[in-house]
Amino acid sequence: MQRAVALLQVRLAEPTDGRWAAAAFEINRVYNIMEKAFERLCEAFENHLEKTGRYHDTLIERVTLDLKGIRPAFLPADAVRDIRELKGFRHLFRHAYDLDLDPVRVIAAAENATRCVASFDGWCRSFLGVVRSRYHDELDKG
Repeated sequence: MQRAVALLQVRLAEPTDGRWAAAAFEINRVYNIMEKAFERLCEAFENHLEKTGRYHDTLIERVTLDLKGIRPAFLPADAVRDIRELKGFRHLFRHAYDLDLDPVRVIAAAENATRCVASFDGWCRSFLGVVRSRYHDELDKG
């Protein structure tokens, strides 16, 4: 994700018309990586993941849940809006084939992606800290 954000900054600084599409591609990558991490978390702790219906929204909701006896929440509630906005931008980028990207929207999404990536490591540390403290005895037995 950090490489994608670094490339995103390079793309935004390029003096070409194609910079908006190139930057949007990197924002798309950031969300895809986060979503894959969320999927792996759910698969590892909950042992299943159904890709039906409102899958992408449901996945975000799932990682905000504290599932007692299974796993703590991964994503803090105050991050949900930013993650949903990233998801929305990714959807627009992937499915709007005849779209002229609005530079203002790309810049806002780039700032959001950068903020989320900067927070991701802290979310991981917090999650692991709770797992270690809550399930310490089980981990020692394992």
